[in-house]
Amino acid sequence: MLNLIDGPCQGDYMVRRAPVFLRAVLENNGGKDVLDQLTDTPKDTETVYVYKLIGGSGWIHFHGKGLSGFYATGCYKYLSEVNGQELRDNLKWGIWAASEFANLPQDEKEGKVQCPIDLKICDKVFKACCSCERNIKK
Repeated sequence: MLNLIDGPCQGDYMVRRAPVFLRAVLENNGGKDVLDQLTDTPKDTETVYVYKLIGGSGWIHFHGKGLSGFYATGCYKYLSEVNGQELRDNLKWGIWAASEFANLPQDEKEGKVQCPIDLKICDKVFKACCSCERNIKK
């Protein structure tokens, strides 16, 4: 479960990926969601906000009524200085996220993954990104 600790989309989300940079959306009617999958795109009625993983990410196995499987875990901080509306397009988002990830200090990259649309940077054990084609758990 991802926890967005602040910002407009603050809350908990059950998702399959925990990338370093994440877009979250706020619907006109107040609904919130995160765009964790590579093919996720914001709707015209949604406002986009950008978050960054703080600390590490991991996995939990959840088995409950009607919901079972492996889900990503991590805490995210809202990046108020980033205009999410300018990163609505998946290609622009992928380029921005890859560039930001490349510019992170090495200690912030250790054991983390950023998988934008056209770039795969995987950790050595392939367990931080369920959508990567190198992931043996797919």
